[in-house]
Amino acid sequence: MLNSNLVYLYLLIAFVLSNVPLVNSFIKGNARLSKVIHAIGMSVAIANTMIHETCHACMAIVTGGRIRGVSISADSSGLAETTSSSRIARILVSYAGYTGSSLVAVGLFYLLHLGKYEWIIYFFVLLSTINWLFWVRNLFGFIWLTAFIGMMIFFLYKHFEVLLLHISILLTCMVLVQSIVSALVILKYSVTDRRNAGDATNLAKSTFVPAIFWGALFFVQSILATIYIAVEYLL
Repeated sequence: MLNSNLVYLYLLIAFVLSNVPLVNSFIKGNARLSKVIHAIGMSVAIANTMIHETCHACMAIVTGGRIRGVSISADSSGLAETTSSSRIARILVSYAGYTGSSLVAVGLFYLLHLGKYEWIIYFFVLLSTINWLFWVRNLFGFIWLTAFIGMMIFFLYKHFEVLLLHISILLTCMVLVQSIVSALVILKYSVTDRRNAGDATNLAKSTFVPAIFWGALFFVQSILATIYIAVEYLL
């Protein structure tokens, strides 16, 4: 049975690590603490970046395109370079990132609800290994994946059950929080700088529907996913 109080605690930690401005306002007086939280937060947030870019890559494969490579950066940003066979394919590939992150968050909470904590770790190891073997080639991304895979396999091998429990909850909560925060950032850019709003800009170019629509859609999707998770697994 999922311990809701423990999940709430890790959701709070995930918000702190995600450097939400409201949270930062409480620690901005301590520059060293702020830097440490930022560094840890970016390292953990990369798990969601990997999911986001993997969703782009998988959709490219499904729609008959190709993957040139995936880049993961230290600031938790990422880039999936793909080729698409048609405009519809480009739309689906661009749409898959934020949507996929929200859906994966729902799936991870379902596994938490079932108590399948090791399955969550296996999922991240599998996803990381696929990216390590086939797609990610930039140095930082390669180093992060190597360290992450090695650490997770070590914990699994040693059967650190309590540690695996906490890591699985933290990663799951981080994916959910990052799916919201990153969608909100894109919504903001789709209003203030629509030419540089990432996937919302790409979708606007392919569909002639304004970037703000796609930014709003991504954010609304993330909120709906959060409501579903809260109702089904937490309340």
